[in-house]
Amino acid sequence: MSLIVVATMTPQPGKLQDLTDAFEQVASAIQAEPGCELYAIHSDGSVVVTIERWESEAALDAHMKAPSVTALLEQGPKFLAKAPEIVPMQALGFGDPVKGTI
Repeated sequence: MSLIVVATMTPQPGKLQDLTDAFEQVASAIQAEPGCELYAIHSDGSVVVTIERWESEAALDAHMKAPSVTALLEQGPKFLAKAPEIVPMQALGFGDPVKGTI
């Protein structure tokens, strides 16, 4: 069963564009990583949220050590107001098998 990760990043005041630019630079590389089933980036104008689906915990572990993620995490202190909130989850899959999971 896939592993879902929801990560929320809160930028410093005036740094939202810098944060989204950093994600734009690494998104394609992350989406091409082995085991990445979904890597979607969203914003409501005040935070940036990634919704991710990885085929296994091993794939997620490898992702967290990938050069694109390492570079992104190194840039974080330049524009993050606080540490990212990263929450791994398991899909419960209730209801429709397509609509009930990410």
